[in-house]
Amino acid sequence: MPNRRTFLAAAGAGAASLALAGRSRGAEDPSSAGRKTWLTYAVNVEMFWGQLPFLDRLRKVAEAGFTHYEFWPWKNKDIDAVRRLNDELRLVPTQFTGFSGFTSPARRAPFLEAIRAAIPVADRLGVKKLTVVAGQEAPGLSRDEQTQAVIDTLKAGAEVVAPAGVMLMLEPLNVLVDHPRQLVSRSDHAAAIIRAVGSPHVKILFDCYHQQITEGNLTNNIRAYKDLIGYFQIADHPGRHEPGTGEVNYAHVLRVIHDVGYDGAIGLELRPQGDAMEALKAVRQVDAAAQGR
Repeated sequence: MPNRRTFLAAAGAGAASLALAGRSRGAEDPSSAGRKTWLTYAVNVEMFWGQLPFLDRLRKVAEAGFTHYEFWPWKNKDIDAVRRLNDELRLVPTQFTGFSGFTSPARRAPFLEAIRAAIPVADRLGVKKLTVVAGQEAPGLSRDEQTQAVIDTLKAGAEVVAPAGVMLMLEPLNVLVDHPRQLVSRSDHAAAIIRAVGSPHVKILFDCYHQQITEGNLTNNIRAYKDLIGYFQIADHPGRHEPGTGEVNYAHVLRVIHDVGYDGAIGLELRPQGDAMEALKAVRQVDAAAQGR
């Protein structure tokens, strides 16, 4: 009969063998830059590598092993150069900012002008989603009047983007930390607006960071509004850093996003706590944890 000493020795040898085998399969390390992620993530190149020229940020996305990215304004960028580099590096831009601030009927005309100008840019880049933000409350108007102005403007915007096959995404923003006096901060308010607009070309951009601050209850709200959500973004809270630095259980949240049937890219609109590549390793790790749930 084996004694305790021989049993422990055998167990130790087995553990060492497993460790060596694990090291020999480096490609299976969930933090490995060469490993394909379970879900698709779009690196926000405004918040990653912001000290670099824009095209160099795209090169960093490819260097990190990611294929998708998102950005904010388009007017300060060389769109032809961006398109050429996308083709060279096989990168896919997912969305950019279309307009912000239309809680008053007076803002409808500039909103529509900006969206019309963005459509040919989106077409050149192959982008099918534009972010819009209702903006701060308009003085002299009730909340109901402002909400109606947002609905009417988005209805008009839907008619503009529909022929191009583009989606407008209304993003609620938190008012407690980053964006005071926003009209649309809650997901239920955004959902009511989207239902009133009644177009498949207008949906919600559900930023988990903003909604965690505003209302929490991420799981139930994602499930409740899954048919009205056109895009997700993530960042942890507090700090707006990578998953694992704050209070959000992103292994669970990402699993829920997958399980409700969303199969698009998820925007990494987060500020790396330290090194950008380490932040992307953390994304890969939580992605693997979500897949394993």
